[in-house]
Parts: sequence; C-alpha cells; structure tokens
Amino acid sequence: MAKPDPNALHRLIYRSRPTLAAMADLDLVVSEIRTASIDRNRAEGITGLLLLVNLHFIGALEGKYIDVRNTYARISLDRRHRDLCILSQGTAGQPVFSGWNMCASAIAPADEVIIKALRTKADFDPQELTAASALRLLTTVAAIQQRASQAPDVAAVPRQPPHEADHEMAAFEID
Repeated sequence: MAKPDPNALHRLIYRSRPTLAAMADLDLVVSEIRTASIDRNRAEGITGLLLLVNLHFIGALEGKYIDVRNTYARISLDRRHRDLCILSQGTAGQPVFSGWNMCASAIAPADEVIIKALRTKADFDPQELTAASALRLLTTVAAIQQRASQAPDVAAVPRQPPHEADHEMAAFEID
C-alpha cells in the first residue's frame, strides 16, 4: 500500500453508536461534541460533519492525513462512541465540508424535511450505509442546513411551499 501524501486532502467517513451512558442525554452529548470539536478542528485544519440519526453517529473528517487520523484516533477513544466503523478513507480531490469546522447535528423535529425523507425510507439502517451513501447523506444534510442558516427567521415567515430540500432528500438513495 502506498504511503499517503501528507499534504493532500484526506477524507475519512465513519459510523459509530452512542454508548448507553451517552444515550441518557443525546442532545447534551451532541452539543458537547460540537463545542469541543469546533476549536480543535479549526486549529488542526480539520473540517467535517457529524450527524446523529437512528441512534447512530455518521461522520466525515477532512484535512491533512495525519490530522484526520489523529482526530479519528481521539474519536475512537471517546467514551461516548462505540462500535466504530470506517466506511471509507483516502485522498479526496475536492473538499466537501470546507465551510464546516464541525457541524454536529442530531436530527431534530425542526429538521422536518430530513426526518420526513428518512421516515419514508422504511429500510433506512445506518449500519447498511455504504461509503457513497453516507457521503451523499452528509452532503445533503450539510446543504440543507447551510441554506436554512441563511434563510430569514422562520418564526417571522408564514409557512412556505415545499422547499427544494424536500426534493433533495426525497431523491436521496441508499445503496
């Protein structure tokens, strides 16, 4: 196996499950992970996204090889994670999460589009995600949340017709 280029963009996609202790307050756990990750990842040049869905974490890390590997090593030692599984890792041509030092998100009722789309996929099982499906899920969620963060305050705006995100998630396919 060839040694990775230490300066090339490296992407690692993984899946894990919260421990029983973490499941006691998942909102708090996700908030703690997000808070701890943002500053550390920014300092190390890591970008990524962490999603909690169906009691599984699905995450992506991007950055220099050694920084991505060190970050994943910390995650593997984190007592809030269990059953870690690397779905893919390798050189990435272009960054996908360049605007995110870490967007940790538990899919909440406010994320109606995402929830609705995943519920319509009765066979959605995070343990069955391929690397390509996990990357599509994470990039779709990132795009929806990015647009939502740029939208006007939804409390001040009457309910709008279906958003293009509805179509994105409806088109999301599990390999």
